[in-house]
Formats: sequence, structure tokens, C-alpha cells
Amino acid sequence: MVKKYMFSALRRYSTHSVVRQSTLSDMYKLYAKNQPISVITAHDFITGRIADAAASVDAVLVGDSLAMVAKGHPSTLELDLDDFYHSTKSVVRGIDSKFIIADIPFGSFESSTEKCVETAIKLMKIGKIGSIKIEGSYELTDRIKTLTSFGIPVTGHLGLTPQRFNALGGFKAQGKSAENALDIYRQALHLQEIGCKMLVLECIPEKLAQFITEHLRIPTIGIGAGNKTSGQVLVMADALGMLDAKNAKFVKQYMNFHQLAVDSLNTFGNEVKSQTFPETVKHTYPMKEEEFTEFLELTKSL
Repeated sequence: MVKKYMFSALRRYSTHSVVRQSTLSDMYKLYAKNQPISVITAHDFITGRIADAAASVDAVLVGDSLAMVAKGHPSTLELDLDDFYHSTKSVVRGIDSKFIIADIPFGSFESSTEKCVETAIKLMKIGKIGSIKIEGSYELTDRIKTLTSFGIPVTGHLGLTPQRFNALGGFKAQGKSAENALDIYRQALHLQEIGCKMLVLECIPEKLAQFITEHLRIPTIGIGAGNKTSGQVLVMADALGMLDAKNAKFVKQYMNFHQLAVDSLNTFGNEVKSQTFPETVKHTYPMKEEEFTEFLELTKSL
């Protein structure tokens, strides 16, 4: 009888989660209520914890933008899967409650459907990830259909696709001509048709983003696409001013973390040099006088 009770208690404990993580269903509930979905990127455990603590943030994107903001690369192309995989694991360890979307980095899905599925499964097995984001459209039809058939929700990405900036002539806004806008709209319809559950629209005119959003049945997440999409995403390093770099036009910087950090470290350095840090009592550990006296006596035998 005792053994049965102990097993039952252990079972309840092992399956109970104090904090419920948001799911794709939660994103669709917001979408159905026409409530904008807020998404922020994260690139390590610390930024994951910050994002998770922000009550008004709905989802976290582990974007391959971490190649530039966390790894120091000039673009997302230099990021390999192993590096991204370990960064994603760090972010996930910091998140308890948010819906998580993870990018598929350049070079880990293009060669074949099998390679794409292998990469997606590797990322999904980290746990807590609710969707895989992939850049492209028609050429990825088989890959997206296969991922969806395996129960892996896919988030599409159109407009400025950073992994293809070379073909786009650089990091430029897309969809500014009627023909290009029509092409993006057709791609959006195609991605919806083959099973994408959400769609990121990057650096396209606001009017185009609004039209696409109004003619789709899936949420759109804009970045540099105006405020008529189903939600917005920003890179945390840009939004918080973590780098001493010029932000893109569509970025709103909510604080200057870089300068605050530099100023704080200068204060630390100056306090060390002036010996005002650490402060006795406040920052140090006590030792009883008799113990120290005994210590001095013991040192005489050395």
C-alpha cells in the first residue's frame, strides 16, 4: 500500500508543470481575437530569460540573426548548424512560458528534403520548440509538405529573406513594384496552401503587408512591414541597443544597453582603482578574531 502511494505521488510530480508554455493554439487564439502577436528574438540563455520574463511578449524566435548579433558574422550565411543548434539549446533552457520558433540555418536544408527533415527533427528534439521557420516558397514545397506531414509546424518567411541577400542585391526592401508585390503575394498564398502555419513578412511596403494579411487565413508577423500585420518581431539586440551599430530603418530602439553597460563597467573599473570596491562588511565575508589569531599561530609552523 505504501509503495503504491509513493509511486502515485511521484507520477503526479513528474508530469506536473507549474508554468504552462504557450503553443501554436495560443497564437491562433490571439489571431482570432485580432490581438497583435508580439515576438522577440533571443540568442542565448540570458536573452531567453529576459524574453520569458516579459509578460507582454507572446513568442520567442531563435533566429539565425544570432550569427550577426551574437557570433560577429557579417551575415547569416556563415552560421553552421552545430553552432546554431547549441545556441538554440541555450535559449530554450531559459524559456518556460513562451511559444518558441526556431530558424533553419543556411546550408542545412537546401540540398534535399531528407536533409531538411533531418535538420528540423534535430531542432525539434531539443524540446519546447513549437515551429520551425524556413525562408523560401515554391522550391521548398516538398520540404514544407513533408515537415507538416510529420507534425512539425512550419513558419514561412517572405520579402527580404536574409539568407538570399546576394540574389536580392543586398539587404533591400522588397515588393515595391507591382510585379514583385504580386510575386510575393502569390508565394504567400502558396505557403499557406502547402501547410505553413504562420508567415514572417520582412521589409515590404505596409500596404502590401496589409493586403497579404487580409487575404490569408494564417497569422503574419511583420518586421519592417508596418503595423497592419498580425504581429511584430524585432531582434532583441536591436530593440535593446546591445550593439554599437546603426539600426535598420524599421527598428525602434527601446534602450541603449550598450552604452549603459560600458558606463557601468567604467564605474566598476574606477571603483577598483580607487579601492572603493569591494566594501568591507558589505561585500566581504567575516572571520572571527579568535579564528584568525589561531590561524596566525598555525602559520608559524610552516
